[in-house]
Amino acid sequence: MENEFYAAQKTKPDIRELTIERGLGYPSDEELLMLILNKGTRECPVEQLAHKAMKVINTCNSEDLVERLTRIDGIGYAKALALAAAVEIGRRRNCYLKSVITSPLDILPYVKHFSLEQREHFVSIALNGSREIIEEHVVSVGTSKRTMVHPREVFNHAVRVNASGIICCHNHPFGKCLPSREDMNVTSRLLIAGEVLGITVLDHIIITQDSYFSFLEHGMLKKSVGKERSPEEWQMQEEIPGDGHPQNDHSPNDHPLDGHPQDAAIFE
Repeated sequence: MENEFYAAQKTKPDIRELTIERGLGYPSDEELLMLILNKGTRECPVEQLAHKAMKVINTCNSEDLVERLTRIDGIGYAKALALAAAVEIGRRRNCYLKSVITSPLDILPYVKHFSLEQREHFVSIALNGSREIIEEHVVSVGTSKRTMVHPREVFNHAVRVNASGIICCHNHPFGKCLPSREDMNVTSRLLIAGEVLGITVLDHIIITQDSYFSFLEHGMLKKSVGKERSPEEWQMQEEIPGDGHPQNDHSPNDHPLDGHPQDAAIFE
């Protein structure tokens, strides 16, 4: 068995040789983790180890990363620290930092990986006064159908990084890319808290693997009146069908102005 295991390892393409030959831009994200991990275990080949590590990295905040990585069989503190250090270097040099966000479509590349998750993830993206990204923060992780969100957790991070505004985003693992009544009420509560704190809620975006829905583009970021609102009270510029869901969710490949209620969905 041992010889068969190592023989199988040797027959697999060597990502190290391919990277040396084609450059660091060639490997996928998981293959980059394979380079850092170097090898797996007899029970878990390096490819599987890298896949598990990538799932943790994509859904975990930096302060919990090392501890979460060590929960994976085959990753001890040395490997976990090496992975976390690489993530931190990437975070500091990442091109999305200071990227100017002018419309909902601009933010999609930075949150689209959450659409692959099987549980709802609620994410807050903090921006400065120039609408440049400061940081992305996972606020909560729920079930396949919902996640609990409190304005305290959302704005705690925004205050700490001195944000001028935030964009909220969460994924719908299953079902339509349309806001539920609870999504609307959460947005209303966030608008109230944002007005009090002086931190603008620029948008709330829902994503699935092949579509997205922007509250801003659908005219649903009206000034809060200090209470939770039903779908009828949002005074949307489009007709709401009988299930209480607004129409016109759309693909990330669509232009943000194509076929939408507002002619200019931009962040002011």
